[in-house]
Amino acid sequence: MKNWLKRVWPLLVPVLAVVLVIDWAALMGAVVTLAIIGLAFIMLDMMFDNRKSWGIFSTLNLDEAIEKTPPGLIWLGCVALTITVLVLTVTSAHAAELPAGYLKHSSTLQQVLDTHWPQAPMPHIIPGQVEQESSWKEKATLKTSRELGRGLVQLTIAYTKNGTERFNSYKGATGYIPLRNWNWRNDPYNVRCQLTYLVLRDRATFNQTRLMMADDAEAWRAGLVAYNAGMGRVLSRRKNAVMMGLDKTRWAGGLDQAHGSPENSVLYGRPLWKAVNEYPAVIFKRSEKYKTVG
Repeated sequence: MKNWLKRVWPLLVPVLAVVLVIDWAALMGAVVTLAIIGLAFIMLDMMFDNRKSWGIFSTLNLDEAIEKTPPGLIWLGCVALTITVLVLTVTSAHAAELPAGYLKHSSTLQQVLDTHWPQAPMPHIIPGQVEQESSWKEKATLKTSRELGRGLVQLTIAYTKNGTERFNSYKGATGYIPLRNWNWRNDPYNVRCQLTYLVLRDRATFNQTRLMMADDAEAWRAGLVAYNAGMGRVLSRRKNAVMMGLDKTRWAGGLDQAHGSPENSVLYGRPLWKAVNEYPAVIFKRSEKYKTVG
């Protein structure tokens, strides 16, 4: 058994090094899995080796059986075992990163996309946007003196200082034909309706910004800003970009630097322009893990 282990470890070390480059969480999973497998082999050796007084099968010598096995067959078995460990640990490590709410509602989102925006470019952006809005918690609620946001996509009712409604996203949502029968007052957290609104709104803003921006990624960035802060914000930034000599067809490296003095006002403890810029940047980062799932 010792000789066999000596032949195997040179194969495992480079494999684990590759996993480390791919994903630290996957490396930890691979190490744990391989440790369990190694311990199982050692226990088998102790239990079934006829040189051990406690062996169950006195005629079985695991060491001798391994020594008689052709080296090529052993190496093929090691390769197969290692590949299996890699597939299982990398897959489980990435699955663990996905919010539980996404795993629960991803099929609903896919149905909504298939119905309302089947050709959506870069569709992985949308689950990243939901994660940013609510961490995929269907009952997520943000309530302050100035606004009330609810649900997966945080449809919002905003209030003036005297308590009257300043705007109501729910009323805007029911302006879309697929949502005109949504009884949002009694069912504000409805998952399908919330996701339908997000897809319809994203489709509309993307179609607008795609006419202005250099490519799909830049159109998405500008569209996310339009979703969060209004299309007027994007148009204002484009106007500023022209005056400042910046690229008006790109958000990153262009419009993100074209904020004017009105955006210096403080919102929730930070300048408004910074909050506007962070929204698409954070969503793009969150969206990476959704590229390979569906």
